[in-house]
Amino acid sequence: MSLYPIFETLSIIDGAVQNIEYHQARFENTMRTFFNKTPDIQLSGLINPPKEYCSGKIRCRIDYNHEAFEVKYFPYVPKVIRTFQCVYVEGLDYRFKYSDRQCLEKLKTESADEVIIINNGFVSDCTIGNLLFLKQNQWYSSTHFLLKGTQLSYLLAQNQVCLTEISVADLSSFEKVMMINALNPFDEKRAISVKHIRL
Repeated sequence: MSLYPIFETLSIIDGAVQNIEYHQARFENTMRTFFNKTPDIQLSGLINPPKEYCSGKIRCRIDYNHEAFEVKYFPYVPKVIRTFQCVYVEGLDYRFKYSDRQCLEKLKTESADEVIIINNGFVSDCTIGNLLFLKQNQWYSSTHFLLKGTQLSYLLAQNQVCLTEISVADLSSFEKVMMINALNPFDEKRAISVKHIRL
């Protein structure tokens, strides 16, 4: 097992950490349920980007275990997604943000920009975030998500998204699909037609 089995990825825009309260909540839940430890750290206190990372959008990665943290900063280069390929798995578990992502990385394919993971027969996530689906002016996300992302938690709290069970057969009933994660908040300009999903 890695020295730091869990990590958080945060978005920093012009020096301001985005949605820190949702990252803090997930961190505290992980500390309690994965490490069996009472959390006593504020993630905001760990983040102090160098001057060169205080403008524009920056990706902050915090790797951690039950007592130690490693914080890194990177310029953010967004991934453009124009096509999705469904991939089918059984029993995939990524309920915590594990540093070992081999179970996700091996699902990637050269035939599409990103995959839609069909876990136990139901739509879950892609390899880098949660998925939203548009139907009749309402956005939905799957109740079978692998990991409840901070952006999804935020959108649910704002009543901008509803959770629903989505099977492969249901995909054609939607109009658009959008990937969201900490660095890619809700933005309809990034949504693409479900016609670009390969089953």
